[in-house]
Amino acid sequence: MSLYIDVTEFVANPITTGIQRVVGEVCKHMPSDSAIPVRLHLGSYVALSPSLLHAIGQHFHNPSREGINEIRRLSAVEGSRRVHISQADTVLVPEVFIDQNRVAFFKSMPEAEFERCRFIICDLLPLTHPQYFSSEEFLEGIYGYFHVLRRAYRSVFISEYTRDVYYDRFKRANVRDGTVLPLGCDSLGPRANAPALERSLTFTVLGTIEPRKNHALILEAFEPLLRQIEGLELTFVGSMGWVERELAEKIYALAHDRKSGFHFHPSPDDAAMRKHIEKARATIYVSAVEGYGLPPVESLWCGTPVIASRNIPSLQRIGTAGVHYVEPLSAENLRQAVLAFLDDDYANRKAKEAVEVNLPTWEEFAKEVFRWCSEST
Repeated sequence: MSLYIDVTEFVANPITTGIQRVVGEVCKHMPSDSAIPVRLHLGSYVALSPSLLHAIGQHFHNPSREGINEIRRLSAVEGSRRVHISQADTVLVPEVFIDQNRVAFFKSMPEAEFERCRFIICDLLPLTHPQYFSSEEFLEGIYGYFHVLRRAYRSVFISEYTRDVYYDRFKRANVRDGTVLPLGCDSLGPRANAPALERSLTFTVLGTIEPRKNHALILEAFEPLLRQIEGLELTFVGSMGWVERELAEKIYALAHDRKSGFHFHPSPDDAAMRKHIEKARATIYVSAVEGYGLPPVESLWCGTPVIASRNIPSLQRIGTAGVHYVEPLSAENLRQAVLAFLDDDYANRKAKEAVEVNLPTWEEFAKEVFRWCSEST
């Protein structure tokens, strides 16, 4: 029996952010010599060097140009053997993909082979909320991937929300038998073991600037406060995504105004991200919809409380420990949440709660994925 991991997308685009984090962390924490990486080439899988999994894991631990070069060297297809999937084998597909060649590969795969494929399903937002995705080309491509998922025999989900959408919208069934494995929270370093109290009046917003993340609403909530409350600061940490030009121009203008109390850091590495989180009195994550939502639980891991909208799947198992929910979500209610955190006693209590929350690690996630892949069908 062989366990294969499909890393086709990652070796073509070895980035360490977003959905690629799942692939990287699985490779990083998989038991040694337990799996063989594969990629799609000319209509079939080819086996790559087992050392590739270690190289991917190292790249996530310490991203570098040398790491990328090593990944590309180990993922070269020259001399690689073609893989024939047997009834004793398992193929783990942890990636999201829009490449139509890959979609066609799975659609044409014989049923006996496709039954051996197991998929990690991260979210189905382009299906449920297409208004938040600006590219028609992307939507057309992702629907092909969704057709593959609809046919899947074995899938694991990163949240109950995604699992429920899958069965309601895809399978149109009342069953809820899919395994849910929460993602790890520790990619930014070790767990905070003591609360940092009496923090400065800095609030940090994590994530790409795009419509569903509600950055415009956050600015609306803060603007009446920034120039009135001494020491109050708001920081956006994340790249500029697909937003209206007026909002982008407003963000850049505020960032260039040294008296605005607003800061914008579009390209932080993991170390810088952690520093921004640790500096904050609270992070803010009021997304309209998420398949999971890593930033708020990563913030809690670092010991920083979170102001969040109620519908973030990653927080559903946590409750209110370390979290202040804004419900219903509006600029005024968010403003009131910020004002609550200006009280030192309240902010300190939430910081103490944050370091006590029980949170999963990536190693635990990878081990559960491996255990799931090892189960008999």
